[in-house]
Order: sequence, then structure tokens, then C-alpha cells
Amino acid sequence: MNIKILRLRYSLKLSQNDMALVLGISRSTLVRIERGDISPKADVINKLSVLSGRGISYFYHPQDKYIEKIQNILIKKNVGNEILSLLINQIEEDIVSENL
Repeated sequence: MNIKILRLRYSLKLSQNDMALVLGISRSTLVRIERGDISPKADVINKLSVLSGRGISYFYHPQDKYIEKIQNILIKKNVGNEILSLLINQIEEDIVSENL
């Protein structure tokens, strides 16, 4: 779930501060959610659903073939936001290429 939230933030081109403000949570809470340390509460999931235009179930669906790949990189390295953004963009480009 955390990777989906992070990908949404990047797709909306929001900083952590701005995303936290939109969700009505602190930046530190958002950071913990994005790292997978905590799960967002139901009201935050609802706001994410509205922001993304996806159903609430999207954020609970465990299968995204890239989540494990991204999580392993996050765990092994202290990846900065700039590098993480490049990684997510590359993965999204790969998804588009696979679906053509």
C-alpha cells in the first residue's frame, strides 16, 4: 500500500508537506506511511481514493508486481526522494511499454 501512496504523490507532483496537508496529517506521519512503518487510517484512505480517482480497494489490494521490487530497494538503501522519483518514473514507463 505504501508504494501506491508514494506513486500517487509523485504522479500528483506534490511534496511530502503538500500531500500531508491535503490528507490532513503531519508530514512525519506521511513519511512513516510511505516507508511502510504504519498503515493509514480509513479517513486517509478515503481521501487517497478521491485524489486518485480509484476505489478504496485499490489501496488494499496486495498485488502490484513492482511493490516488492521497490520495497527491497528502500530497505537495502537509504533512497532519497529524487532517486526514488526517478525509479518510480522508470517503472511506470516500463508498465506503459508492457501494455502496448
